[in-house]
Amino acid sequence: MNSFTLDNNINSRSNLGLRVTEPPIIPPSKRVIDSIAVDGREGTLTILKGWEDVAFALKAALIGANLHSRYREILPTILNAKTIYFSGDSGVYYNIKFAEAGALERKLTSLYEFSLTFTCAPFRYIRNVSAVSMTASGNITNPGTVYSLPKITVYGTGSRTLTINGKPIILNILSGNLVIDSELRTCHFGNVAQNNQMNGDFPVLNVGGNTITLGTGITRIEVEPRWRHL
Repeated sequence: MNSFTLDNNINSRSNLGLRVTEPPIIPPSKRVIDSIAVDGREGTLTILKGWEDVAFALKAALIGANLHSRYREILPTILNAKTIYFSGDSGVYYNIKFAEAGALERKLTSLYEFSLTFTCAPFRYIRNVSAVSMTASGNITNPGTVYSLPKITVYGTGSRTLTINGKPIILNILSGNLVIDSELRTCHFGNVAQNNQMNGDFPVLNVGGNTITLGTGITRIEVEPRWRHL
């Protein structure tokens, strides 16, 4: 791994002039488990509470002249980035929650090094996934290794029912479509929150096959599936 890419188009080597001198060691996603001792029970009661963020660090070097000014110029780009993927594993990306940079340290006359630490959402997301458009009921297959939290745009008007894996979601569509975002846990039209126009759980797409039923009056759905791995 000799480079990373931010926000899908900013390459650390060709755009920022960085060389990765110490690549990251990225751990797998880790569950948050609550173990509760219960009187009379064999073993503890185990409750899955969620997933931990994934954190990893790397070291990068700047080579050449004007290194302090170059460092200042590229730092905002790195610290404000939303996604990252690596040349050695370019099929997946990480959603960055926040990034931190260490101080610039002189190693040679024309070589300075600094550390970068990224704290990311728990999973690895598959890159270059196309949206899925459906005009009739059918199935969607999740090729990842963990459930996904999709964004689904539902087209129609009036009170309509979208059913995913046997779980109905009743929507009151006032303006031609509603967007259900399971990751953000919001229902909206444009920039206007419409959670009060949705009745049901936010949908989850399980690993493998998922049954999608478009109720009467739903003309089409667009699914941004957000497939991902542990």
